[in-house]
Amino acid sequence: MLRIILFALICLAFAAAGPAQAERRVALVIGNGAYTNSPALNNPANDAAVVAASLKALKFEVIRLINGNHRRMLDAMTAFGRAATGADVALVFYAGHGVQVSGRNWLLPVASTISAETDLPAQAIRTSDIMEVMETSGAALKLMILDACRNNPLPKSASRGATRGLARLEANTAGTMITFATAPGDVAADGDTQNSPFTAALAQHITTPGLEIRQLMGRVRETVYKSTGKRQLPWVNEALIGEFYFAGKDPDAKPVPVAQPKAIAVVKAEPDATGPTEKEAFVLAQSLGTTGAWDAFLTQFPNGPYAGFAAAARAKLVAPPAKKQQTAAVETQQNKPAASGGFLFPYSAKQRISPGDLEGLSKRQLRIARNEIFARRGRHFKSADLRRHFKRFRWYKPRTWNPKLNRIERANVNLIKNTERWR
Repeated sequence: MLRIILFALICLAFAAAGPAQAERRVALVIGNGAYTNSPALNNPANDAAVVAASLKALKFEVIRLINGNHRRMLDAMTAFGRAATGADVALVFYAGHGVQVSGRNWLLPVASTISAETDLPAQAIRTSDIMEVMETSGAALKLMILDACRNNPLPKSASRGATRGLARLEANTAGTMITFATAPGDVAADGDTQNSPFTAALAQHITTPGLEIRQLMGRVRETVYKSTGKRQLPWVNEALIGEFYFAGKDPDAKPVPVAQPKAIAVVKAEPDATGPTEKEAFVLAQSLGTTGAWDAFLTQFPNGPYAGFAAAARAKLVAPPAKKQQTAAVETQQNKPAASGGFLFPYSAKQRISPGDLEGLSKRQLRIARNEIFARRGRHFKSADLRRHFKRFRWYKPRTWNPKLNRIERANVNLIKNTERWR
């Protein structure tokens, strides 16, 4: 009996020593300061830059938007929602003007023109809509950080229902934390240095190992309270399940190094009606398919949510011929059944697929990769070509129309499905 117990303990020790599954972390970071019809703010662009740099160092996939108008903010939310589908952590950081009107919180795009309360739904972004994007994504941990209570920039004609600061937001969904730069109903400082007091404190502590997120936000609160002479007290509302560490659990580990971004000057933003939106410009550059078109897009929208896709498309055009031949050879090889039972991704039931794993796959291959996850669980297929494909393999034994997938499999299906939409 003792031998059996010792053997079991040894097995558990080896299992614990095995490689941990990496979390998939996705963030949307927005900094709006170059307002055209409201008082400009000096720090939000720099706040967004330093937070984005910190999150990238902490292995987040970051969608960053600087001085976004209404359309660009909506596009960024769409891109974020797709990227965050099935993620372990989804985080939204916003710095800029935010207002509370009739008990609702609104984030203001840089070119918004708010003359009456009725203008808000068409020209501003509700914080509740951003929360809904995170909840719909199915991310396990949902974090919203708002450094947005700087002052009320609305004219008197639109301020009848406006209240000082932002309204309290409830974390009604399990795995949610909402953080304000200051208490509900209070006003946060923009700051006299490059960053606001809240963002400076967040950047100071977020890369410190061994800080669980509740402890981290406690340190941020203490730092802000002291640095503002007890005038500003950050506020947190949470319904977290379990623990989360931005920089890992080990308190003896070295702080995560962060590349310090350059300061961003406040420049006047262009109105929404001037020129194409980022999404329209992206579609135009995609249809032209030239390096000149992608250069023009990246010059106009260097920090938008489509910038990464545009850079990848341009890089593909200028790749040397040998590289292109190699890519073609890889794709030809991938059209054949994989050596491990015919799977394109043999371990998709236990291991997350990354966007990089899907590079070079055709739309047909993506469809096969997505459906092989269901086929492994014994799904019947209505499509004749899928039935023919999977019947070639001995492991395929159809037995149900609605197989149950585990969490990793569902995340992989969502990632592949979203990638298919872009192809």
